[in-house]
Amino acid sequence: MRDDLKKAAFYLPHIGKRKLKSILALLVGFGLWQLVRLVVPGLEVHPIYIYIYGIIEMRENSEKTVDFGKRRIKSTFIALSIGVPLVLLSGYLQGLTELVWLELTIELTIILFGTLLTLCVAEVAGCKTFCGLSAAIFIILIVSHSDGETLTYSLLRAAQTIMGVFVAWLINVQLFPYHGEKK
Repeated sequence: MRDDLKKAAFYLPHIGKRKLKSILALLVGFGLWQLVRLVVPGLEVHPIYIYIYGIIEMRENSEKTVDFGKRRIKSTFIALSIGVPLVLLSGYLQGLTELVWLELTIELTIILFGTLLTLCVAEVAGCKTFCGLSAAIFIILIVSHSDGETLTYSLLRAAQTIMGVFVAWLINVQLFPYHGEKK
C-alpha cells in the first residue's frame, strides 16, 4: 500500500473548539427544550430547529454569530408573517371549490406569489444573504401545514429558531468568545 493511501485510510479530522462548541450547543439546546416541555408536555422530544440553528450559527467568530443570528431571526419572522396569512387564505379559497385541479392551482399560485413576496420583503429588510432561507421557510410552512395547526407550528418554528440562535450566541459569544485570527 502506498504511503499516501495509508495516510488517507487513517486520517482523523481535527476536533477543535468549533466542533466541541457545536456539540455543546446541541446539549444546551436539548436541555432548554426539556424545560419548555415541562410547561408544555405534548411537544416533541427533540427540538430539530434548535439543533440546526445552534450548529449553523456557531460561526467562525463571535461577531458573525451575532450578525448572522439577527438576520436569521428576522428572515424567519418575515417568512412566517407572510406565510401564516397566506396559509389561511389558501385554506379558505380551497374550501370554496370541490375541484381538485382548482385547489392545486390555488395552492401553487399562493406558493409562487408568496415565495416572490417573501424574497422581495427579505431583501428590502436587509436580509439579502438570507432571502433564500426566508423563501424556504415560507415554502415549508405552506406545503407542510396541517389544518388547524398552522399557527402552532409557526410559533414553535419561530421559538426554536430563536432558541437555537440564542444557544449559539450564549456559547460562541458569551461563554467561549472567539474574535478570529490575529493578523
